[in-house]
Amino acid sequence: MFSLKALSPNLIQKSCFLTFSALLLGACAQKFNDLPNTRVLKTCQEPIASYHLMGLKSGDYNDLTIPNTQVQQMVEKSLAQSGCFIQSEQISAETTNTQKNHYQLEVVFGNINTQTKQGGFWSSQTSDQAVFEVQLNFHRTNEVRIFRGKSSIQNQNSQYLVIFGEKSKLNPNQIQITIQNAINSAINEATRNLIQEVQNKDSTNYSNF
Repeated sequence: MFSLKALSPNLIQKSCFLTFSALLLGACAQKFNDLPNTRVLKTCQEPIASYHLMGLKSGDYNDLTIPNTQVQQMVEKSLAQSGCFIQSEQISAETTNTQKNHYQLEVVFGNINTQTKQGGFWSSQTSDQAVFEVQLNFHRTNEVRIFRGKSSIQNQNSQYLVIFGEKSKLNPNQIQITIQNAINSAINEATRNLIQEVQNKDSTNYSNF
């Protein structure tokens, strides 16, 4: 039968030290969920729709206090990146065909941040989670098109004896990626919808020819 009495004091001390060190390493290792990377690919060789940004605002919840200017820059950049949209202020003689598909754009965004803790003095698990949503409202006379995107992130971290380890916390880079993923999801949906509409019109015109 195995007994601790058969072990030397030095070995017992080393075993305890290794166990304690493992706890410290576990406390310092923060567990991050793998973030997806939703991209907007250039799907149009030239713009097929123009828009004018009428307004951008946060919804009922903006726990992360994301500024409107940050969201606006990200939306405008991704719309341009798709190749399908152009701002009405940038329309030139070469892109006058986009005037046929001109929309007023309104953007609404929001986010909810929740922090939880489970466990007690000896061991605890903290979690920091955020959900970001964006809604793009394209409208013109007698027509409204609504596209939504959503993305979330969660960080978890372990603490031991309260003093070892840190509470889980989202960093700015993770928040930025999460916001971008939600925006890109909405824009990808809008792009697919608009391209399908143009293709349907082209096929109708061809059949009537």
